[in-house]
Amino acid sequence: MTSKRRPPLPPDSNRGALTERVIQILLLLVERPHSQTELARHFQVNNVTIRRNLNELMRYHSITSEKSGREVLYQYIGHATFRPPSLTPGELATLILAQQSIASVGLSSLGSPFGNYSRSLLQKVRASLPNALQAKLEALSSIFGSAAVPAKDYSRHGPFVDQLTNAALLQRQLHMCYQALHNGQSSERIFEPYAVYFDPDGSTLKVVGYDHQRQKLIPFSIDHILSLRESGQTFERPADFSLAEFLAQNCFNGIHGEPLLVRLQLFGVTARVFSERTFHPSQREIERSVDANGQITSLVVDLTVARGRGLERFLLSWMPEIEVLSPAFLRDSLAETLRRSIRLHDPPS
Repeated sequence: MTSKRRPPLPPDSNRGALTERVIQILLLLVERPHSQTELARHFQVNNVTIRRNLNELMRYHSITSEKSGREVLYQYIGHATFRPPSLTPGELATLILAQQSIASVGLSSLGSPFGNYSRSLLQKVRASLPNALQAKLEALSSIFGSAAVPAKDYSRHGPFVDQLTNAALLQRQLHMCYQALHNGQSSERIFEPYAVYFDPDGSTLKVVGYDHQRQKLIPFSIDHILSLRESGQTFERPADFSLAEFLAQNCFNGIHGEPLLVRLQLFGVTARVFSERTFHPSQREIERSVDANGQITSLVVDLTVARGRGLERFLLSWMPEIEVLSPAFLRDSLAETLRRSIRLHDPPS
């Protein structure tokens, strides 16, 4: 993977504020043209800072400038086509409840660029609904949420989230110092961030990108990043990169690994659960057995998922009503894990 050298950004005293500001500038210019003075007043910074931000954005985005009286107006190409959508009460209610679910996993409390927008969105949506419906939705939102909760408090990692988001947006290469979970050792690496995401399997915030040390795409837990700094190099993210596709093929139950075809036989209630639920997009039923009443007694399924601790933890969580038919090494590994567990739990002789 090649990198192109471009001059680095001038230093900014507040990287988190810079990340939020460049995103908000784009959104404001989509709504309508703005002058430097308007933007400086909006963000409470000086014109020099805004001009620097605009010059940087104009290198990557279709932003034009046009003289209007004593001011220069900046606009994002195609801004005139923007029209706020006309939403039904049902759609507005869905927005409120969806935001409640997002907030329950802590994503709106990270100081992210969209934190303020989520709050202003809710205020506007609520204000547009009849009072009786507002009260009903307030009551409903108190009992609606998400079963996924963050396993850690990520509020103190907000600056890293901002810096990674900004680097991914502008395709800037980073020097990253990372502490590995398995051995506690830290190492410096060159990293090209592609996407920041919440992993519901591991209930953690992660970033995926190209790691020059291992020479492939790797997800990293943001709470294990010790430091980040720009290298002065840029990179080109592959046009066909899809976060959803990458995660489906290379991540399972919160752990990254190479795709592995697994055949499982399930029994009893677990077989019936697997017949009703899809635990991975690759899940495919091979055969089933039923009793005289038509009740499923066993099920054989194939899955192609990431190998590693995530897969083994998933399989162990369904035992004893699950058997690994193949591959043999995974079957042997689980058998050894179970033997070690029995030794730990057997009373001393």
